[in-house]
Amino acid sequence: MPEQVPPGVARAFEVLVPATITLVIISCIGLACYNLTGLYLNDVIKNSIQGPLGAVGATIPGITVIYILIMLFWLVGIHGNNMLSAVKEALFTPLALENMETYSKGGKPKNIINMWFLQMSGEFGGSGVTIGLVIAILIFSKREDNRAIATLSIVPGLFNINETVTFGIPMVLNPILGIPFVITANITILVAYVLTVIGFCPVVCISVPWTCPPILFGFLATGANIMGAVTQAILIVVSTVIYTPFLLAYEKYQNKQAAE
Repeated sequence: MPEQVPPGVARAFEVLVPATITLVIISCIGLACYNLTGLYLNDVIKNSIQGPLGAVGATIPGITVIYILIMLFWLVGIHGNNMLSAVKEALFTPLALENMETYSKGGKPKNIINMWFLQMSGEFGGSGVTIGLVIAILIFSKREDNRAIATLSIVPGLFNINETVTFGIPMVLNPILGIPFVITANITILVAYVLTVIGFCPVVCISVPWTCPPILFGFLATGANIMGAVTQAILIVVSTVIYTPFLLAYEKYQNKQAAE
């Protein structure tokens, strides 16, 4: 653009080129998909991903598949929750609302697995339940760089925000810490499910903002029941125990790399 053009206007025109290229590429992919399958791209995604996940519904196997996919997306640097939020919310929010309606009428909620249960048991401290890793670092780590990241991450982690850990350690493409990063949420969900089935933890039935700190979240989400808070405290311990051996192995790897 000529020098007389204001920078703000020039930048607006500069983004037109990559935006146009992106639209053309996506249009070509969509057209090719339609010609090959007779379906639009969003229909293919719906039939191949959302359909099968909806078939398994609110079951432990279904949740396992969903959370593995979410964490695998995160593992390559893509926001997994955003990628599968439409699937999760469509499956589990109606169950949560049904619980809340039953509870408000004085009844006993029956849907153990619901949207708020998943937030309480599989997403506290952020995706991958990385608050367990932060605690493990603060207790066991001997590396100043990891401890510095954990120190920065503890406060946002208490509000279920963990990008400082995910991209600071980093968890993305990490061959060692990536293992607990993928499996921990499924394990804590399973533990919470068992504790609810045996009656230790009440069924989650109250909507709580997702940024509510762990333990307080469990207390409020179960209708101000102390056992909900105790359950979430147990899950924090479980996540810390899972991450600890992988953290120790990762630090050995870091020390070896530094020595070389």
